[in-house]
Amino acid sequence: NLADGRPWTIVVDKLAPKKPGFIAKEVAFLKQFTTKKIKATVPAPALLGERMWDPEKSSSAYPTREAFVSDCVPILRNEVELLCAEGVSIIQIDDPYLCLFVDDDVRSQYDNADHAADFAVAMDNDVADAIQGAKSAVHLCRRAGARVRGDAQHEGGYGPILGQLANLNVDHVTMEFTAPGSGDMSVFRRLPEHIEVGLGCVSCQPGQVDSPETIVERVEMALKYLAPERITLNPDCGFAPGSAAVVNVDEVYQKLKNEVEAAR
Repeated sequence: NLADGRPWTIVVDKLAPKKPGFIAKEVAFLKQFTTKKIKATVPAPALLGERMWDPEKSSSAYPTREAFVSDCVPILRNEVELLCAEGVSIIQIDDPYLCLFVDDDVRSQYDNADHAADFAVAMDNDVADAIQGAKSAVHLCRRAGARVRGDAQHEGGYGPILGQLANLNVDHVTMEFTAPGSGDMSVFRRLPEHIEVGLGCVSCQPGQVDSPETIVERVEMALKYLAPERITLNPDCGFAPGSAAVVNVDEVYQKLKNEVEAAR
């Protein structure tokens, strides 16, 4: 466990799917309560590698992190195929790991940072390739550092990973822009034109409730670089800046109401 009691899982044996379809079961449950479009999310393979592979404790099963990450792909593809069969509208691969490479300090810890980022994208594409009949998306998380689950801020604009983002074989990429140090929205000019942008324009920090007017201002900044049909409105990183955050559900509901009002 971490110092604050949160569990931390480390792989010590070869992977095998135990209960395939547990995410699809959540979708089946949700469909009882709504006829609206449903988005389901799966973790990026490289994110699992960052959080679950340990050079000592995992070495007997997986001598390298990349070997473990590669073994995650078929299991995630199976989950994606079951989600497609359940009829979801969007399947999103959550990849906080890729955004670590915007940070010069993080990049300096790798022999070849671009190789590591390219590998993460290749693994995302392998999972996305299994998405049929649903929109594919990748979420880039700025606040919740993959290395320590939200306990560190990783500064820097998206510039250093724009080459990798252009190689994502997906329909939609969510990018956060309320976090300090997220950089300039002019990076949108360098994204492939077929990619929609889920614009992170609502703060996920507890106690910070953005007004509809503030959200509209952020979207208008993005409209300088993107056609309106390419933009959807998103909160930054879901509902919280990390798994240790204390989140008020009523506050989150108000944020989403403000986001809908801003979209209108």
